[in-house]
Formats: sequence, C-alpha cells, structure tokens
Amino acid sequence: MNLNWKESTSPNPFESAAGYKTEFVVYLAEYLERDDVKIKLAVESVIDKAVSLLDVNIVKESMYLLFEWDSVYSMLTVVVTDEAKETDSVNVVKCSFPALDEEMNSLDASDEIWEKIVNEYASSVSFWIKDYLSVCSKFLNYSLVAIFHNESRENSQLL
Repeated sequence: MNLNWKESTSPNPFESAAGYKTEFVVYLAEYLERDDVKIKLAVESVIDKAVSLLDVNIVKESMYLLFEWDSVYSMLTVVVTDEAKETDSVNVVKCSFPALDEEMNSLDASDEIWEKIVNEYASSVSFWIKDYLSVCSKFLNYSLVAIFHNESRENSQLL
C-alpha cells in the first residue's frame, strides 16, 4: 500500500526556545479508511517509509527505532532516537488515522472502558509493527532496537 506523504520542515519548538536551531523534516500521511486489515497495511507502509530513511537518520548515538502510538488522536509516529530517548532523528514519519480517531472518540463508554478499548487497539498496533519488522529485510540490516509505547517514552516496550 502506498500512502501519500507530505513533507514539511519545521524547528522543534522546545529546542527553539532553548536557542537550538535543529530543523526536522516531517513526513506526514493520512489514512482515511477504518478497516483493521487495511489499517495494518497502512502501518506497514509507515514502517517502510521510516526504514527508507534509516541511512540518513542513524548517527553515532542512535539506539532505538521508536514507534509512538497516540491513542487520543490515533496517530503513529516513528523516529530514530538515542539511548535516553531524548535526541531524535531529523526525519520524522507520522501517519494519522482520522476514521479510527472518529470511531474511538464516538464510543459511548465510561472512561475506564474507553481506556481499555484504546489500550487493546494499541496492543494490536504494537503486534502489527512487531510482526512486520520480523520480516522486513531492510530493517534487519541495521542494529537498532525497535521499541513501542502508547503512553510515554519512559514506558516503551521492546518489540
């Protein structure tokens, strides 16, 4: 599956405030369908895009290929980052899933049940990523550790 990638350049707002001038290139796609089988294929396309950028993203300090699933906005972000998970690669890959987001936000459920549902979906996304990376020969050429989180970087899990 091919996603339509939009490329934009922007400074990191936190670094800009501190006086640093690192500019990030953000590759953003939007996947509009709500079928899990098709979303899985879109996730694989996101991985392919991120892996295609590894040659330019990896620096001496790089350790992780970090997958961040934002359950509130149904967005997947992929970056290469260092051991402390603080210094990210210049190229960032993001894909939003607005149909999924709309469905999740329209659930008529208590906060507890909503959280359970979104955490189960995050587990599915994590599984799809792990499953695809295990056969992604281009990724296997690199010595990065793949990690995933849907809460905070401190709670990242190995894939």
